[in-house]
Amino acid sequence: MQNNVTDEYTGFRKDIYEIIEGPVVSGIIQFLILASAVAFVLETEPAFDRYHILFIYLDWTFLTLFTVEYILRIYTAPDKKAFIFSFFGIVDLLAILPALMLIPGFRVLRVLRFLRIFRIFKATRFVLAVDRMIDALTEVRRELLALVILSSLFVYLAACGIFFFEKDAQPEAFGSIPDAMWWAIVSLTTIGYGDVYPVTPGGKIFTALVALVGVGLIAIPSGLLASVLTEARVEEEMQDEENDEKNEK
Repeated sequence: MQNNVTDEYTGFRKDIYEIIEGPVVSGIIQFLILASAVAFVLETEPAFDRYHILFIYLDWTFLTLFTVEYILRIYTAPDKKAFIFSFFGIVDLLAILPALMLIPGFRVLRVLRFLRIFRIFKATRFVLAVDRMIDALTEVRRELLALVILSSLFVYLAACGIFFFEKDAQPEAFGSIPDAMWWAIVSLTTIGYGDVYPVTPGGKIFTALVALVGVGLIAIPSGLLASVLTEARVEEEMQDEENDEKNEK
């Protein structure tokens, strides 16, 4: 009798797990993550001050949905401890814990949950050796897409960070997150026009960290392209040598 109950319980957990990890629920969660980030950005715009109550309701709705999802993931996880202390488990917790503890300004961390999309790339096995140049370029496009997603995430985080540091000192330049995004893009790409810049100590330290990240982001695409193109050329040369040996025989 006890074994039957255990089997039913395990089967129920497995069914819930497959639903949560399925494409429909995963797509809905990704949409809610982006919607939460957009709502957070729009809330900082003075033009939307009249919708302040609506943003509050949306925020609590997002928080409730993300909390329920996190609890269900723990409940259905084959190894609960492994999930809680895994990378994605910590990211999920960081997305809801500050809000649950009523710590203001940390809703920005919810966008980190969008990193789950990288499981798509992790699940796809990239071949090390390519037969043709087009295959190499296709592989680079996938990695570049991941880099674009990661860069967009850093732009968002950088804009939010400088907004909190500089909004009081320079409301004309950093009065909202959309305004701060211009600074974030210029800084992360290491262009540095100098039209807007931080004046507070915290803003200057934050800018230094953003600049260091930007240098790495700029270097990654060139390194990727050089590596894959070199690998493709070496593979083609090896294939040519093999073909020559077969022709000689």
